[in-house]
Amino acid sequence: MERDDLTKVTGAFLIGGLIGSLIALLYAPQSGRKTRRDISKTAKKVKREAWEVAEETIETIGGFIEDVNEKTSEIISRGKDMTDDMKESIISTIEEGQKTLEKQKARLSKLVR
Repeated sequence: MERDDLTKVTGAFLIGGLIGSLIALLYAPQSGRKTRRDISKTAKKVKREAWEVAEETIETIGGFIEDVNEKTSEIISRGKDMTDDMKESIISTIEEGQKTLEKQKARLSKLVR
């Protein structure tokens, strides 16, 4: 399961838990003051858990961004290396072509004289 899916499932679970807790508290046979206190405690707990899920999601996104940056840098580096190699190959080929032309020129000069 991917982290994004896990985060969604965790968030849905927390919301479902909150709703279930609130319904249970509203139907519980206790005083209004105690019910309000329990609702407040439950809300604080869910808020804390939601904050933890948000922090985990932020960390996951941060890690993903770092991975993308590393891969991008790696690809750029490879591209530069390939470009340098291609430049060297082209220059080498041109130099060999020039040498061959010079040899042919010299040979033709000998034949024409």
